[in-house]
Amino acid sequence: MKISNLFIRSIVCATILSGCSSGGDSAVKSIMPGGYSINGNAIYLRGEMNDYEVSETYRLRQNGEGYCALATLRADWAPYKFKFADKDWSEGTNFGFLNPPGVLREGARAIELNPNSNFEEISYYPKADGVYRFCLIPRGDRYYVTVNKSSKKELPSMAQVIKLASND
Repeated sequence: MKISNLFIRSIVCATILSGCSSGGDSAVKSIMPGGYSINGNAIYLRGEMNDYEVSETYRLRQNGEGYCALATLRADWAPYKFKFADKDWSEGTNFGFLNPPGVLREGARAIELNPNSNFEEISYYPKADGVYRFCLIPRGDRYYVTVNKSSKKELPSMAQVIKLASND
């Protein structure tokens, strides 16, 4: 079983900052293997919060508002730059901001994304330490991003974390 140090740090931070739930359907959907794909390519949250890595931990999963992944953030490390992309940063699956400046702050409305971006990373400024939900929202042929602080019931149980880590 391979568990990265970044993954362990993220889970420890999530536990310390917000606590872990005992599970529930929404937690299972947010971390179980499988998830959002475009043209057969899995889409991931990739950014400074996870060293731009590709991992099932950060694969987008269906959520009520779109396709989301959870990540632990610290307010004093802001801004966090990120994108949604497949493992190869392929055209059509490399989502950065469409119009500058590409900045999101807590409580801001969704901003439109370009699925064929190159270097247009979104910057996010969390107000407080915690676990945040990063969502890619498809609407017709357009895509949008939102970031919101997650609730404790969305956080995985330790059993779910171990199961997911064994799939990476």
